Amino acid sequence: MNFTEFIAQRVASGRKLLVPYLCAGYPTPDHTVSLLHALADGGADFIELGIPFSDPLADGPVLQAASLVALRAGSTLEKALEAAATFHAQRPEVPVALMGYTNPFLAMGAEPLARKAEAAGIAALLVPDLLPELWDHLAAPGMPPLVPFAAPNTPEARLKELGSIGGPFLYAVAVLGVTGARENLSDSVPAFLARTKAKTGLPVLAGFGISRPEQVPDLAPACDGLIIGSALAKALDGAADPVQAAKDFLIPFRVAMDKKP
Repeated sequence: MNFTEFIAQRVASGRKLLVPYLCAGYPTPDHTVSLLHALADGGADFIELGIPFSDPLADGPVLQAASLVALRAGSTLEKALEAAATFHAQRPEVPVALMGYTNPFLAMGAEPLARKAEAAGIAALLVPDLLPELWDHLAAPGMPPLVPFAAPNTPEARLKELGSIGGPFLYAVAVLGVTGARENLSDSVPAFLARTKAKTGLPVLAGFGISRPEQVPDLAPACDGLIIGSALAKALDGAADPVQAAKDFLIPFRVAMDKKP
């Protein structure tokens, strides 16, 4: 089963997808594989493994800080792929998608990236600073599918274009601005998510700003899943046992998403 089919099957079953974002190499490179397992044990349907980068334009201060810590510890795209390969060999039922900026991917080169991603079992690529019209820069045999993004100010005509371009799912940026946990999200977010799903015809997963299980009942019914990053990074920051902290953080989100309305 490919990743597009995996997402479609989850959506058809009525299960809301829970997707944590983990910065590779944070809090230390030695934690990455163990944290992937902890998130899988905590109820993740799949995991976004972030590639640390020196200039992450879409990231807020929490993920910027995590990225800097990881870079200083020697984390690289190559090492992230090695961690993903180790995890995939042990837990192939929990896909890993690679989230990163264009620069590291182009620096590796499309063909080596495709070859190494395929060997590591990478299910998809998310590249927030690369427009779909430029996806051919990463075109190579075996490259995982790329995921389109949309924001609340994306015009309806563009949403239809993104639907025609396709992808395993669409990443709906729930708030304008950079990533970061918000205590409250705008009341307009559910309507944006519902509109995005209707106009693109793609499964829609919402990210940016989601920080508390209490937000789930308002957001989950309007989309197909939630992506949580900054709040998880905060939970790992300074934790005596990051692996246990990751699992403990995610479980309440899984419980909230599985709760019947």
